[in-house]
Amino acid sequence: MADWQERITRDTKPSIRVEHDLRYAAAAPIVRGAPSWADLGCGAGVAAADALGSDALGRVVLVDADADALGQAGRDLRAREIVRIRADLATDAGVAEVRAAVSAGSPGAITCFEVIEHLETFVPLVEALIELGSEGWTVVLSVPNDAFWALENPYHHTMWGEGSFEELRRLLPADAVIAHQVPLDGSHLVLEHFDGTLDMPPVRPRADAVPSHFLAAFGPQAGLLASQALAIPSDLDGRRTWERQRESTLAVLEAELAELRAYVKWSSDELARLNAPQEVRDQTPETLARRGAAAP
Repeated sequence: MADWQERITRDTKPSIRVEHDLRYAAAAPIVRGAPSWADLGCGAGVAAADALGSDALGRVVLVDADADALGQAGRDLRAREIVRIRADLATDAGVAEVRAAVSAGSPGAITCFEVIEHLETFVPLVEALIELGSEGWTVVLSVPNDAFWALENPYHHTMWGEGSFEELRRLLPADAVIAHQVPLDGSHLVLEHFDGTLDMPPVRPRADAVPSHFLAAFGPQAGLLASQALAIPSDLDGRRTWERQRESTLAVLEAELAELRAYVKWSSDELARLNAPQEVRDQTPETLARRGAAAP
């Protein structure tokens, strides 16, 4: 079963968290040297804190549509100034508000990970990002490869694949840096009482690997985006908890569905009886039973 988790927390399973962590780790060299950094669709800021929590940052603008997530974002960052903006990036007004806040600082870095697909229209945002790129900002954005999944994500307003990403790419500057994010499988073996870190073997990318996400970077520092891989330990106890929780939720939903189906059938039968001729309407199970009992 696909796990459509759109808000990353400390309890998010590692296979999802590592995808977000890697994107922020890849953008970290661009963000670290920037006097200003805007994170659009920041959520609770978990992945950003993992990648940048130990860095001394300048002016940080955090943007999200969720007030609770926005309140948590930035708490683990070491920044000279943090500005939080609640805005709908699908609207001209929301984009204009964010653009004004961003332009109040010196040109720096903008990250926009897993945002575009959630917008009913992404045209205002993409146009603003391209303009900011021409003004000296370096933008790093990502979209998912929905063709990677067998099921349609219920939280996405637009579907993305190689074709749709190519259309987006044509709107970006010709020198934009493009990257494909591909999931990895792994395991580790640890001796008892070992408390150090493990060196990861080199990863050779497969030419025919199906990406889970597409990334693009453009602007003065886009060349700092580099190929890299990231691994974090799996949490088997947590995975068992998630699976049991999903099984429990599925059982409850299946019971509710069965109850709704039974109610719909009863309603249909009752509607058909009420629309039938009088002699048929009188033939309820109770009257039929009484007639059967009275018959000689």
